[in-house]
Amino acid sequence: MSATKLLVLGIVHLSGGAHGYQVRSELQSWRAEIWAKIKPGSIYHALKKAAADGLLTEHAEPGNSGPERILYRATARGREEIVELVRDGLRRTHDPTMLNASIAMLPMLTRTDAIAHVNERVARLEAELVEQAKWRENPNPDIPEHVRDQAELWAGHARTELEWAKSLSKRLSEGAYIMADDPDSWRSTPPGL
Repeated sequence: MSATKLLVLGIVHLSGGAHGYQVRSELQSWRAEIWAKIKPGSIYHALKKAAADGLLTEHAEPGNSGPERILYRATARGREEIVELVRDGLRRTHDPTMLNASIAMLPMLTRTDAIAHVNERVARLEAELVEQAKWRENPNPDIPEHVRDQAELWAGHARTELEWAKSLSKRLSEGAYIMADDPDSWRSTPPGL
């Protein structure tokens, strides 16, 4: 749910306000159903839940020859929640869905904040790889061999992710992407939207 919540809040905020079908359409264009495992119904549920939690406001608008439509806008609390969710997704390992959602909303952070949280991920991955190496060097003989092979697979994923995270940190340090503290960032959106 956190990845869906993050992406829904982020799309609403970055759009300056959006209807449910706009959020759904945007996420479909990003193919989020694949990398964030978002289902259309969960988008509408996340919008309603975020509004009930005070993260979004709801504004009824007349529909085009149909029922009223609801326009959602992020509140100040909603924007704070986006930032916290991105930070959490960057530093939390073993949750690729949340990592993908956090990368999609990476520009919601300041450059320094993004680098710090990516570097925290690097440190966690390095520590996990050390622990994995110890476990693989002294495996419990009662653990089936194919389970030990699974550990090799995980270590391979972790090494690849570690190199990717180091590269992302370097690119951010070199000025990649328009971040929250850069001119023309999302923070230049007029207050109240």
